[in-house]
Amino acid sequence: VLLLVGGWLAFFSPVFETRAVVVEGTSLLTVDQVTAAAAVEMGVPLLRQDVTAVRERVRALAPVREVEVSRRAPDTIAVAVTEREVSFQRRREGEWDWVDADGVVFHRTPEPRPDTIQVTSSSTDERLLRDVAVVAAHIPDALRPQVRRMTAEAVDRITLTLTEGRTLVWGSAEESELKSQVAAALFASTEAEVYDVSAPRHPTTK
Repeated sequence: VLLLVGGWLAFFSPVFETRAVVVEGTSLLTVDQVTAAAAVEMGVPLLRQDVTAVRERVRALAPVREVEVSRRAPDTIAVAVTEREVSFQRRREGEWDWVDADGVVFHRTPEPRPDTIQVTSSSTDERLLRDVAVVAAHIPDALRPQVRRMTAEAVDRITLTLTEGRTLVWGSAEESELKSQVAAALFASTEAEVYDVSAPRHPTTK
């Protein structure tokens, strides 16, 4: 009898009906946007809510990197969102695409965000966006404040323009960890206009 009563209370009675949705972790997205995407049906007992379906609907929003959906007794569905973080921004059609570390375009703004690497590229190749994100993540800390823009004409033609008219030729995203170390050493020891680490075991300057 107790099991039957407990089951009825949990799955069918109005005691644990869904009456609210709580959204946490948003910055780019609004609570209303996430709530609309979640499409949680009110009045359904919590244990009958398909939290997997809710999670997948919210995850489909471009700025969402991860999402957790949970039930909070007695009447709430909680949606915890982790948004994507911008790795660089690319100018396209008069606005600025925000691109994350996976090369995913997840947001657009009419103006660039301060202190974010700006990239010039006419390509729409997803691989190139991923490669640019890899390079952006490996720019030496000492050089990052000096970067004015990146140019990515192809996957093996990625170049950084720095202050004082200096250029850092990176080449492809391959061996970016090594290229980062070599670039840091070159800038610390050599005065030049062009630093080329595209072949990191044989770097050049001029």
